[in-house]
Amino acid sequence: MVVVLLFFLLQALVTFVIKDYIPNQEAFGVVLLLFSIIAVSMYLFKVLEKEMLAIIFIGFAVRVLILFVDLYVPSITVFSSGDDSEYFHSASVSIANGLLPLSEGRTAYVPFLSAIYYFVGDQRPFAQFLNVAFWVFSAIYLLKILSFLKVDRKITLIALLIFTFMPNSMFMSSILLRESIIVYFITISLFYFFVWMSERKFNHFLLAVVLAVLSMVFHSGMLGFVIVYILAFIFSKDERKEGNNRKSSPTILYLMFFAVLFIVLFQNSELFLEKFSALEEEGVSNLGITGRGGSMYLTQFYGLSGWVAYLLAPLKMFYFLFSPIPLDWRGLSDMVSFLFDSSFYLFLIGATLYGLFKSDMSIRNKIIISAFLIITVLIYSYGTSNAGTAMRHRNKMLPLFLITFAIAQNEVLLRKSLFRKSVRRDVKNKEEVDIC
Repeated sequence: MVVVLLFFLLQALVTFVIKDYIPNQEAFGVVLLLFSIIAVSMYLFKVLEKEMLAIIFIGFAVRVLILFVDLYVPSITVFSSGDDSEYFHSASVSIANGLLPLSEGRTAYVPFLSAIYYFVGDQRPFAQFLNVAFWVFSAIYLLKILSFLKVDRKITLIALLIFTFMPNSMFMSSILLRESIIVYFITISLFYFFVWMSERKFNHFLLAVVLAVLSMVFHSGMLGFVIVYILAFIFSKDERKEGNNRKSSPTILYLMFFAVLFIVLFQNSELFLEKFSALEEEGVSNLGITGRGGSMYLTQFYGLSGWVAYLLAPLKMFYFLFSPIPLDWRGLSDMVSFLFDSSFYLFLIGATLYGLFKSDMSIRNKIIISAFLIITVLIYSYGTSNAGTAMRHRNKMLPLFLITFAIAQNEVLLRKSLFRKSVRRDVKNKEEVDIC
C-alpha cells in the first residue's frame, strides 16, 4: 500500500514539473488514470490470492467503470453524484489556482483536493481515482482485521462481499465525495485497535487514535470512535491489574497521550469538532429536531429541543440506521434505497445483536462492541434528519458494522461447533457404555 501511495505522489510531483508544457490536459489525465489503475492492479495481484483477489478485483473494476461513466458519460447520472461532488471539484480547483481563499472550503476535503489540484492541475480523473484506491486499501485492511480475529472463512467472505458489492457503497467510493477517505482511515484505525486489544502495546493504541482523529478532520462525527477507544482502555485497566501475562505499556504513556489529545482537539475545535461547536455557544437546545427537506423523517417532532430531544435517542438511531423505512416511502426511489442500502444494515445489525445474545464471549467484549455501535450511531443520529444524509453517514461506519457482525457470528459458529463436538463425544461415550 505504501509503495502505491508513493507512486501516486511521484505522479503528482512529475506532473507539477511538466504540467505547463502538456498540450492536451484531458488526454494526459487519462494517461495518469491508466497508470494509477495499473499500479493498484499490480498491488492486488501481489497481496491477494484466489477468491479474495477475484472479489476485490471485480469490485475495483466496477468502481473504475462507475468513475468513467461519472466523468465521461454525462447522459447517465451516477447515484449520489451531483451538487456536493461538483462543489468539491469547482471550489478545490479555484482554491488551487488562487481564485478563492482556503477558508472558503466548507469541509477539510476541499483543502485536501486543492493540494492535489495544485500539483496536478485540473485533473479530476486522478483525484477521483484516489477514492477508488482508498476503497481498495480499506478492503485489504478489512481482510487483515478479520484474519487477525480468526473469523471463519465463510463469514469473512460474506463481510467482504457486502463491503465490495453493496450498491450505495460502490457509488460512494467511486465519485468525488469524502466518504472513501474517511472509511480508509477508520478501517486502518480499527485494525490497530484490535491489535492493541490483543497485545496491549502503546504504539498500536497511538496509531488507532491518531488515524481516528484523521478521519475526524474530514467529518467530526467520527469522534465516537475516539471515545470508544478511550473507554476500552478504561475497561481494560482492571484486566491488567489482575495479572495478565501480556506485557503492557506503562499507564503513564496513555495518560500523557490523552492530555496531548484533549489539548489538540479543543485547541483546534474548528477543525476536529466543527459539528459540535454550536453546542458550546447555544447549549443542548441546539439539538432541536428540524423538519426541512423532502426525505426528512420524524417531522412530527419538529420544534422539540433541549433535553426532551434526548428522549428520542432510540428512535433517532433506528431511523438513522434503516431509513427510508417502509412507513416513509414516497415512491420507487425510496423502495430501491431501502432494498439496496437500508436492508444491508438491517441484516448486519440484526445478526450482530443475535450473535451478542447467543454467543459465549466475555461481558467485557460484549460491552465494547455494544459501546462501539451505540456511541458512534448516537452521535451521527443527532446530526442527521433525512434519509439521504443518513445513507451517506452510515456508509462511513460500514467497516465497523461488518467487523462487529463478523465477530458476533463467529462466536455463534464457535459455540455451535463446540456443542456439536460435545454431543458427538457424549454419543460416543454412551455407545462405549452400551457395548460394555
